[in-house]
Amino acid sequence: MAELNFSLVIFTLLIGLCTGTFLIYGLGRLRNNSALAAVEKSSLLLMVVLLICLGVALLASATHLGKPFRFMNAFHNPGSMIAQEGLWSMALGVTLLIAALMAFKGKIIPKGLYLVGSLVSCGLLLVCSMVYVKAVGFPAWSSGVTIIYYFGSAILLGAAVVFLFSMLHGEEGTEKNLAFTALTAVFLQMIVSVAFFVHLKFGVMDVTLPTTLGMDLLRWGIGLIAPAVIAYLTWSGKLKGKSVAWSFLACVLVGEAISRVIFFMQGIHL
Repeated sequence: MAELNFSLVIFTLLIGLCTGTFLIYGLGRLRNNSALAAVEKSSLLLMVVLLICLGVALLASATHLGKPFRFMNAFHNPGSMIAQEGLWSMALGVTLLIAALMAFKGKIIPKGLYLVGSLVSCGLLLVCSMVYVKAVGFPAWSSGVTIIYYFGSAILLGAAVVFLFSMLHGEEGTEKNLAFTALTAVFLQMIVSVAFFVHLKFGVMDVTLPTTLGMDLLRWGIGLIAPAVIAYLTWSGKLKGKSVAWSFLACVLVGEAISRVIFFMQGIHL
């Protein structure tokens, strides 16, 4: 972790997307959310997309060690954080695979599976964040705020994906409900971002990295303010159409990718 590794950026971003999407969608189905009921028919596509993203994330995790086989060697010590990441990721993969097979056969995915998948998603997010909290010599990460950051990011990414799927496959009139969920997720991540800034300012050192300052402004503009405006205008009925959801997802993805780069740069240099 002594240098910026883009494999870790990809891994953490895609893990956040997979876990956050399953959490938002799964918990919505557990609550019998009518806005997501119509999306049930597209659950096969959603689960397949998440499986692909999870597979790419695991490949990125393996490559960041320099030699992919080192990833397999980590399983000799199941208690290591890398092994824990792999085990929880595989558990999520099995859950997604079962859900995809059931959807392929035309069966309704049971609520029990959504519950299990949601718990596994939370476990995977916790493990991934604890890797950095426990890292020795990286004070910017060694705080509970890092855990909140990971969960907030995942919820925002998940809300963006579910928002898109609802606009593509949901019933007309349900977009306002999920636009409100998306707007809430954006504001949650804004609060988390401020909390992380306060942690760095008063808990680590009162230093601002010139490189990350410009990136942070860009991240706020593209990844937080723009999605907030899009979600609000959709919720208020001033914006409609599939392009709105695509724009929201694109802004969130770019913003969270920049956020990950900033996160790793702060860990290295502060």
